[in-house]
Amino acid sequence: MYSNRLKGMSVSSIDDLSKLPFTTRWDLLSAYPYGALAVSLSDVCLMLSSSGTTGSPILTFYTEADYKLWMERLVRNLKLVGIGKGDVFTNTSNQGMFTGRGYSEAASLAGAASIPVGPASPEKHLKLMVELGVTSFHAIPSFALKMANVARDSGLADKLRLRKAVIGAETWSESTRRRIEESLNVDAYDNYGVAELGGPGIAIECSEKEGMHVWADHYLIEVVDPETGERVSEGEEGELVVTTLTREAMPLIRYRTGDIVKLLPSDCSCGLETPKISRVKGRIDEMVKVRGISLYPKIIEEVASSMPELTGEFQIVLSGIDDITVKVEVKKWVKDVDRVVSELKRRIKELTLLSVAVEPVEEGGIVHQGKAKRVVDLRQL
Repeated sequence: MYSNRLKGMSVSSIDDLSKLPFTTRWDLLSAYPYGALAVSLSDVCLMLSSSGTTGSPILTFYTEADYKLWMERLVRNLKLVGIGKGDVFTNTSNQGMFTGRGYSEAASLAGAASIPVGPASPEKHLKLMVELGVTSFHAIPSFALKMANVARDSGLADKLRLRKAVIGAETWSESTRRRIEESLNVDAYDNYGVAELGGPGIAIECSEKEGMHVWADHYLIEVVDPETGERVSEGEEGELVVTTLTREAMPLIRYRTGDIVKLLPSDCSCGLETPKISRVKGRIDEMVKVRGISLYPKIIEEVASSMPELTGEFQIVLSGIDDITVKVEVKKWVKDVDRVVSELKRRIKELTLLSVAVEPVEEGGIVHQGKAKRVVDLRQL
C-alpha cells in the first residue's frame, strides 16, 4: 500500500513526519483484503475488523508479536483504572470480529476472573452480574446505558457489586457517564481505540478523568485541522491523526481517524506524563450541517441523558430540505409526555440554536444493531 506512495521520500527526524502523506479510510478500503499487510499472510495469527458503522468494515491484522503487545496495552488500561486480581470481569461486547473482544483475555492476564459473555440482553447480563458477583465490565456506552436503565427500573442496582467499568467504541457524554455511574453504582472510564490501528489500547482515562492518556511508546499522535491538514495548537479542536510505532502486520502512517479531539497538557496529578487527548467530541462523518449550524449527536445525547424522564436513547432524523426530528425514548412511568417534549425542545434550542421536532417513543422503541446509529439523513439536498 505504501511502496509507491512513499518512494523517494526521506525522513531523518520526527520533524519530518509532516512531510509524509496522510493515510485514510479510503486507502484501506481500496487495499481490501490484503493490500495493507506488511508481512506474509502466513505470519498473521488473527484477523479482526471494524464494525462498519459508517460503511464497509476494514480488516485489521495481528502477528504473534502484535497480539502480545495489544494484550499488554489492554492490561495497562485495566490496571490503570484499578481492575485486576480479585475482580470478576465480564465483557459484554460481541466476541466475533469486533476488537472489543480483546478485553476478555486481557482481563485474565490482568489477574481478574474473566467471563466473555458477549451479546445478550441487558436483563441477562444484569442477572449474571448479580449471581456471579461481577465487579467490573467492558461495554459500549449505548449498551451500558440500557443496563443502567434496566437496573434502576427493576431494583437490581442494590444487588450489584460493581466497582469499575471500561466503556468506549462510541462517543458518549458526561450526562451519560453520570447516569451509568449512578444507576449501576460503578466508576466508569472512557477508553479509546480504532480497529484498524489495532483496536482499543491507544488511550484511556486515569482516576482524574481529565483527558485520556496515550500510550506513546506505541502510538505517535497529531491533531490537525480537518480541512487544511495543518497541525493545530494545544487546546484547539481538530482531527486525531495516529502513526503506529510497533505494529508488524499493519503499520499505518499518519492515519486520519475522523475523530474530533483536543491535545491536552501532558502533566497529570495521577503521575503519568504521557501525551493526553480530550474525550472524543464526535466524528467528522457524524457531524451534520442543519440550517448552517454544525450539529454533533453528542450534544443531543447530553440533553437526553440529563433528563430522568428519558432513557437516554435517541436518534436524529433529518428529512425534507432541513427538517430535524429527534426521537427519544420516554420512561414507562411518565404521565405528562407533552411537558417532557416541551422541556427537551427548549433545552436543545438553548444549546444548538435549532428548533426541532421531538418524537417520543416508548421505552425500548429505538433499536440498534451493534453500535448505535445516531443520525439518519433522509434529506433531499
